Amino acid sequence: MRIGRLLLVLTTLAFVFGLLSTSVSAQQSSDVRLDSAVRSLEMGPRETRTDLTVDLYNTTSERRVVRIELDDIPDGWDIAVWDRFFDFKVGEIVVEPPAPDDTGASQSLRLRVDLPDERPPAGTYRFGLRITSPDGSIEYDSARYTIIVPEPPAPTDTGVSITVTFPALSGPATSEFEFEIVIDNDTGADTSFNLTAGVIDENGLAPSGWDITFSPSFGQERVISSISVGDALNERVDVRVSPPRNTDTGDYLILVQVQDEAGFEAEAPLLVTIRGRGEVFLGTDTGLLNLDATAGEEASTKLRLTNFGTGDLADINLRATPPQGWEVTFQQSPIPSLPNDQQIDIITTILPAADAIPGDYLVTLHADHPDTNASLELRVTVAQSTIWGWLGIVLVVLVILILGGLFVRLGRR
Repeated sequence: MRIGRLLLVLTTLAFVFGLLSTSVSAQQSSDVRLDSAVRSLEMGPRETRTDLTVDLYNTTSERRVVRIELDDIPDGWDIAVWDRFFDFKVGEIVVEPPAPDDTGASQSLRLRVDLPDERPPAGTYRFGLRITSPDGSIEYDSARYTIIVPEPPAPTDTGVSITVTFPALSGPATSEFEFEIVIDNDTGADTSFNLTAGVIDENGLAPSGWDITFSPSFGQERVISSISVGDALNERVDVRVSPPRNTDTGDYLILVQVQDEAGFEAEAPLLVTIRGRGEVFLGTDTGLLNLDATAGEEASTKLRLTNFGTGDLADINLRATPPQGWEVTFQQSPIPSLPNDQQIDIITTILPAADAIPGDYLVTLHADHPDTNASLELRVTVAQSTIWGWLGIVLVVLVILILGGLFVRLGRR
């Protein structure tokens, strides 16, 4: 009896031990794999946070629960694994087996590294990440990370600074000049900076009519007058400058200023060089855009070219688009030179076709130049040639004379 009970207890213990052994042996260290593409990085001189992607792959056909452990974290650093889409930290997570034909990650997480409030000295810092079973008996995978902290930027006396990659641009007065400035906040706190700008010409005067606007650099077209910049961070701003069309050639200084309510301020000089550019306009000496002509006979008008631009024009070609069978000639083409704010009259001769039907026709005149062009539509009213009237009179007289001669001759008989 006692021997039977002893055998029963031993059998039960052996069964339980077998189950535990089977359960433990069922999980292997290769069941979950960790993949993190970036293992070493250098933070920016003003950067205080960085996020790295951590992917977990379940290589089995059953779910696995893994625990996430970090070791060798530098003193004062805040390093943790966060959910990829939501802001909460992850200590343990279920890693589901992959679906058939699915090669993607079973779980994708964020490894967030936050520097201490007091920036650590420049140097190289390392820490480790391990994924284990919940009881820590099995280590599935691990990774080592290296973070390089560079020297901080030199502090500015004003607490804010402006840098410009291309501070000087040139072009005609019809252009819009676009600069990009970078505002660095070293004030020690998040702040909002007001944005202003002014123009000074070569004589130290402030010309009127200039349009200067500010807008965010990345994908936003709205115009702004202030911008918020986090402490030890920077923001990029586009500065668009549009001068009046009649601006004289020369250099113009654009002073961009930023200032917050605490009195921190900085300014950056930008240079706009206006180059001369001619602009041609076509008209007639009388201002009229119509001309009377007779079929088969030449008619003339004076084509007036005016340079309204800020630079001289050279080699302006004149051409015409007349009706079929018509001829248009210019007294001079090309025109060798036309200074700005000057005009010139060119005699233009139009010869309608001899068989042109009386009525109104359009002749388009063109002035072509690599920098500018203009066109003018001239209405030509064609009347029938007077020679046909005289020919008609002559025919009528001849008919009368012939008939009169016949009557006289027949009357004698």
